[in-house]
Amino acid sequence: MSGPEHFIVEKVEAPAGARILKPIPWWVQFKNNGMVRRVFVVLAIFLVWELAARQANSPLLLPSVGDTLKALVASFKAGDMGIVSYIGESLKSLLAGFVLGTIIAAILTVFAVNTRIGEDFLSTVTSAFAPLPAVAIFPLALMWFGISWTSVVFITTWATVFPVAVAMFQGFRGVSQTLRFVGRNFGLSGFRHTVSILIPAALPSIMTGLRSGISNAFRALVALEMVIGAATGAGGLGWFVMAEKQNLEIPTVFAGILAIMAVGLAFEGLFAVIEQRTVRRWGMLH
Repeated sequence: MSGPEHFIVEKVEAPAGARILKPIPWWVQFKNNGMVRRVFVVLAIFLVWELAARQANSPLLLPSVGDTLKALVASFKAGDMGIVSYIGESLKSLLAGFVLGTIIAAILTVFAVNTRIGEDFLSTVTSAFAPLPAVAIFPLALMWFGISWTSVVFITTWATVFPVAVAMFQGFRGVSQTLRFVGRNFGLSGFRHTVSILIPAALPSIMTGLRSGISNAFRALVALEMVIGAATGAGGLGWFVMAEKQNLEIPTVFAGILAIMAVGLAFEGLFAVIEQRTVRRWGMLH
């Protein structure tokens, strides 16, 4: 027989006691959806906030959720005089310091990975300065640069450098010797070895460092804007919150805090997308 004959498959009943797969109920799908769970968390926080505001019955201490959201919408509609301009000012300072700090951290890390003196220098500097809060060096920034945008960028750069450098260096040191030997067998050394072998392998740690760096820089920036804004009458989201507090526009103060949280969540979402398209897509994380 050169080939199989035609077969007729009869309908066979499932054995007794066998489990038959059923469609997943909609409520189970919602429960397993991370976005839905986060929305429920936010709604729960808003509910507790609203109940606390009604219990306190003091708008100057704790405005209601409705009043805060109305103030937020009104501030967005105010155009150049509203919160959008303050967000833009904060983002300009934050991104300038973050990019500059990341470049400095990358240079220090590459130097440390490829030379013994570089490793000793980075280890000593990070051990000495990493525990120092960025706001603590604000007096030095004032002496060197005065009350200016340069001082703000200097502080955000400082807040970025050390978390990024530490994470990068730890990621590079965690690269297996096998990968290092593979790179050397292909004739790679120095900068080419770092770019082609070490950076892709250390990418999960690098992404963690970038996340820590930008969150650290953003916290320092908001605190700094509150101080500098009081002296200059201008600034970003930090000054927006302080200015509205001085005007006793408490719902708007809470609206500014929500805007600060939203900016932080936006960066977190951005890094999550980048991680999904790189680290997870390449199978470096599961």
